[in-house]
Amino acid sequence: MPPVTLVRMATRPERLSNAIMDAAPVNEMGVVCLFTDWARKHGVRIESIQSAFPDCIAWMKAGGRERRVRIEFEFKSRNFRTHRHAASQCDWIVCWEHDWADCPARLHVLELRREYGLGFNVWIQPVSDRTKERYSSQIAKVEDSCNWTVASQAHEGDLVLFYHSKSSTGPRCEISDVFRVSGPVEVRRAGKRGFAWNAREREWCADLTRVARLTSPVTLAHLKSHRALKDASWIRNNLVSRARVTVDWMFVRELIVARNSGVEKRLPRVTTS
Repeated sequence: MPPVTLVRMATRPERLSNAIMDAAPVNEMGVVCLFTDWARKHGVRIESIQSAFPDCIAWMKAGGRERRVRIEFEFKSRNFRTHRHAASQCDWIVCWEHDWADCPARLHVLELRREYGLGFNVWIQPVSDRTKERYSSQIAKVEDSCNWTVASQAHEGDLVLFYHSKSSTGPRCEISDVFRVSGPVEVRRAGKRGFAWNAREREWCADLTRVARLTSPVTLAHLKSHRALKDASWIRNNLVSRARVTVDWMFVRELIVARNSGVEKRLPRVTTS
């Protein structure tokens, strides 16, 4: 019998508490496993699970009776569209992460990430004054809230850390503004000569509410010298593009709190145990 080669993962999925799984799912099969745990806790009875669409038939209590629910499992909700499923033949999407901003209203999306206490992501969003719009100056002037473009996979409740790159007046290279996505993410067509982050000329926008203005910003140099962050791919890339940094949030938060007294209570923690 040939020797078994063990593949060691470079990073570990987020830990879950009060769940049948020890760590967050990394594929659709993990979503199915976690849903059976959620269904038992919420009184949803599973009639069948199959390979054909829809993946699952279940029953839930509704007004003294039971209602039949047709369910499709996806690791990310947007895969429902990628797989060309018919929304009219399904009632629920059960996923780990809901990243489909223009999901049909008739589909109920059960995002297990939120159900198990990991209800937000953290995004780095670079801005600069190198264009005529001077995005860096605009975001710095926001006192309370604004409507801004966000990552296509962002959703309500996420944190957005604005990274101010080099400006025409001198180097900044720092995170100094923290916002929360405070409303639903909407897909819009970019206007004439407008800027879009993808070839289909669409942009994703949402209301943002300021969480903190950092009087002592966290610079790129601080990030690169941090023991746990220096090898992160988004830092090695010099924060030139939008990146999801949820897995590193505990360390970024540590840097922010160490340099800015009074902001700790405003910065949420990711529950990992």
